Amino acid sequence: MLNVSGADDAESTALLLTVMYRLHKKLGDFTTQLYVAHTFGDDSGLVHDIVIERHAAGPELRLYHRFSFFAEGDAEVSELRFSAGVTMTSAGCIVEATVDVYLERPFGEFGADVHTLYFERIDQLSLTDALSCLEEQVTALCTMGDIPNRLGFDTR
Repeated sequence: MLNVSGADDAESTALLLTVMYRLHKKLGDFTTQLYVAHTFGDDSGLVHDIVIERHAAGPELRLYHRFSFFAEGDAEVSELRFSAGVTMTSAGCIVEATVDVYLERPFGEFGADVHTLYFERIDQLSLTDALSCLEEQVTALCTMGDIPNRLGFDTR
């Protein structure tokens, strides 16, 4: 667990928060551009979130950028989720980035189900290395502009 008890700990905490804020903005800008560029339909939405959770392994700080949308005539919401995060454990940091789609009905080339379109996880990193890897992962997420097209959403 991150325990700020000295100058080095405070510096590490500031680095973590600064990098996460910057990456959240970068991924937020990208997902907002996707949302504006595609017709996700009536009652669709995009939510940008930063979530802190305590897990058995240690605390996790995760960025979520979630599109919600409905199939025509469907009352159940489907989601497209871009996420990236870091978990601090006693064995080092874990970084993970994913793009998942949760579909209540078939969309584009995907059937109704949960589909993982991108997943990368790297374990046992120092905080500095973890943040560098997380930056690379977010950069990779920001190259996935074709996903709305693969789901069958038209561009505006």
